[in-house]
Amino acid sequence: MQVYQGLSASPGLVMGPIYRIDHGNAGLGRVVELPVREQALFDAAVILAKGELHQMEEIAEGDEKEILMFQRVMLDDPGFNREIREYIAAGAGSAAAVERAAAIYAQRIAEVPDEYISQRGTDVLDACRRVVDILDGRPRTPVRPETPSILVGECIYPSDIIAVGKGMILGLAAAEGSVQSHAAIIARTMGLPTVVHLGSQFLNEGPIRQGILDADNSCLILDPDRQAIQQAQRRIVSGAMLKKRLAALSDKPCITCDGTAVGLWANCSTPEDIELAIKNGADGVGLLRSEFMIVDGHIPGEEQQYYFYVSCLRAAQGRRVTVRTFDIGADKSVQGISEDSPNPALGMRGIRQCLVTTQIFLDQLCALLRAAVKGRMRVMFPMITCTYDWDLAMEMVEKAKTLLRERGVPFAEDLEFGSMVEVPSAALLADEILDSGCKFFSIGTNDLTQYTYAADRMDGRFTGYFTGTSDAVHKLIDLTVAAARRHNAEVCICGLSAEDPERAVRYARQGVQNLSMTPASLLTVKARLLEADLDEKADDERMERDF
Repeated sequence: MQVYQGLSASPGLVMGPIYRIDHGNAGLGRVVELPVREQALFDAAVILAKGELHQMEEIAEGDEKEILMFQRVMLDDPGFNREIREYIAAGAGSAAAVERAAAIYAQRIAEVPDEYISQRGTDVLDACRRVVDILDGRPRTPVRPETPSILVGECIYPSDIIAVGKGMILGLAAAEGSVQSHAAIIARTMGLPTVVHLGSQFLNEGPIRQGILDADNSCLILDPDRQAIQQAQRRIVSGAMLKKRLAALSDKPCITCDGTAVGLWANCSTPEDIELAIKNGADGVGLLRSEFMIVDGHIPGEEQQYYFYVSCLRAAQGRRVTVRTFDIGADKSVQGISEDSPNPALGMRGIRQCLVTTQIFLDQLCALLRAAVKGRMRVMFPMITCTYDWDLAMEMVEKAKTLLRERGVPFAEDLEFGSMVEVPSAALLADEILDSGCKFFSIGTNDLTQYTYAADRMDGRFTGYFTGTSDAVHKLIDLTVAAARRHNAEVCICGLSAEDPERAVRYARQGVQNLSMTPASLLTVKARLLEADLDEKADDERMERDF
C-alpha cells in the first residue's frame, strides 16, 4: 500500500479501479516540409480540431460548454496564429510551432494576477494538444474505461472529463494541476472527488488495479490493504447518509439556533448553474458573472445580453439575481479592449475599464435595465474604490435610462445598484459610498485580502494570508458592516471563504446577512449555520456537549 499526498480540488471519498490517462509523447519521427506545406497542414489541423470541439460542445452543458467554446475560439486568436506562422516561416515544423506557441501563451496566462483567468493556460494546452495530435497522426479516441474508475494522469484536461462522461468517472487524481484549473472546476460541478499536485512518483508504480481517492484528506492510496478498505467503506456509507440528510435541508430556512436568519446565495455563470443552485436550496444568486458571456473574442450586443439575463431570471424561479457588470481585465481578456499592463490587478479592470469603454457599458446597462422588468434583479459594480468611481458609474446609468426613454423601451426605473468591496479604500469609505446612493455591498474576500496585504493571490508563497483568519481583513469587513447598518443596507460575503462552514459562522457573527458560494457548498454551510449559536461562548459550550 502506498499513500501519496496532494491538494484537494473537489471533496469526497471514492474507492475503485484505477484508469491511467496517458497523453503520450509527441514529436517522434517528425519530418519537416517546406514552410508553405507546414502552414497548410496547420490550417487543416485547426479546422479539424475546431470541428471536434464543436461536436463535443453540442452534448456539453454549463461550464463544460463554455470551456470547450473557449478552446475552439482560442484556435482563431490572431496573436496565437501569428506566433505560429512566424515560427513556421523560420523553418520550424507546424507541430513544433504549435507546441512552442502553446507554451508561450500558457505561461503568459499563468502570470496574469487573476485566479480565474490564470488557469486558462490549461485550456490553451488542451486545445493545442488536440492540434498537435492531428499533425502527428496520433489517435484522438476519447478515454474509455470499461467500468467506473478513478482517472489518474500527469495532467487531466477538461476534454478528458467531458469525453468520458459522468457515469464512468469515480474521481480524478493528477500529478500536476491546480485547485482553480478548469478540470477542477468541472470536477466540483459534477461532484467528483479530485486531488491534484500529487507529484509524478505515483505514476511510476507498476500496474495498479485498485485505489482509494480521499479528497477530504487530500490523498491517494494505491493498492490499499484490508484495513484501509474497511475504513473507506465505513466512511463512504456514512457520507451517503450525510448527503441524504443534507438534501432534506434544501427547503429549510437558514436560521441559527439563536434565531438569526442568514441568506445563502449562489455564485453562478449560466442559467444551468442557477437551476442547480435553486435545487440545492439557494435563496437567490449572489453573483452572476456577466463577463462569462464573452467567449468569442467580442462583447455581445444589447439584445443578446438582454435575452441572457432574462433566461437567468427565469431559471431563478422568482428569486433575486445579483448581476456583476463586466469585469474585463480580470476574468476576461478581450481583443482590442484589454490593455497589456505590467500588473493588470492595478490597472484597467472592473469599473475602470467600463468607464473608458462607454458604449459597451451603456449597452450592458440598457440590457440590464430592460431585463429587470422580467424578474427580481439588482446590479453591482466591480472594483469601486471611492465615491468618484461610484458617481461616474451612476452617471452612465442615467444616460442609459435616457436612451431607453427616447427609444420608448420599458425598463425598471427602480433597479437597485450596489458595489463590490474588493479594495481597502472601499471599506474605509463605505459610509460615503452609501451616502452617494449605493444600496448594498458584496465583499470579495479574495481580492480584499490580496490588496490589503499586497500579496499576489496566485503566488503560492503567500497562501498564509488567504486562510480566512486575517485580522486586517476582518476589521475591514467590520467597517463595511457597521456602515451598512447605519444606512440599512445589506452586506454579502462573496467568494471561496464563504464556503468554509466555520468561516461562514464567523461572518454571521460579524453581522453579514448573506453568504454567496458555489451551489455544491450550500447545504454543507447551511447544516453548520442551523446548529450554530452566534453567541460564541454558547456555541462553544454546545459543541463541547455534542462532542
